[in-house]
Amino acid sequence: MAASRWPNSNAPQGSAISASATRQIIFEPTFIKMEEVDYASTQKLKEAFYKVEKRYPGFSQEFIIGLLQRLGLEKEVDLFETGLRIAGFQEGAPIHRTGQRRQQLTELENRAQELKKILSTIPDEICDRRCFIELIKLIASAIKQLLDSVTLVYESSAPGVHKKALGEQKQNFLLYCRQFSSNLKDYFKDNKQQVVFNSANRLVNQVNLILMVAREMN
Repeated sequence: MAASRWPNSNAPQGSAISASATRQIIFEPTFIKMEEVDYASTQKLKEAFYKVEKRYPGFSQEFIIGLLQRLGLEKEVDLFETGLRIAGFQEGAPIHRTGQRRQQLTELENRAQELKKILSTIPDEICDRRCFIELIKLIASAIKQLLDSVTLVYESSAPGVHKKALGEQKQNFLLYCRQFSSNLKDYFKDNKQQVVFNSANRLVNQVNLILMVAREMN
């Protein structure tokens, strides 16, 4: 199914550690060690792993979150804040279409990555009220731009499973946007940062799901 998620490892909903940062911090050093034992097999494993990440945005983050949980480290590491901080480093996927369709999908991909990048700065700005308010304005603008791109791709798509999935994902994204807005309003009353981090991570996940559907249309 076009909008189905890659099976996770009981990861907390809303976690969002980026593929790029995950590779640099954990996978690349591990692969380097493995290459010393069996270079050819390691290269095949790397290629397969990165292909999965391109096909299912967020696979790496869920893999790592599940691993940290299995090791019992979730109490030592703030998974939501850490994940949100590096959510903006995830790489885009190449666009294979040509012409106007290529332009539409490229714009959607770029705007999705930009929104995640902006959301990833929340932990750095949340303690400064004035800066945080300005950041919220940037987030609102980025959300609108992404929605415009999603609408454009949706309206120009032929009827079918992918168009239906994109429409459904757009509605889900709008729902999480409203929840995020509500959580922001509550934050200025109760100062619960963790709730904001969690809500922002959920929004990042919804962006990844939009990307997943869009990449299937590529």
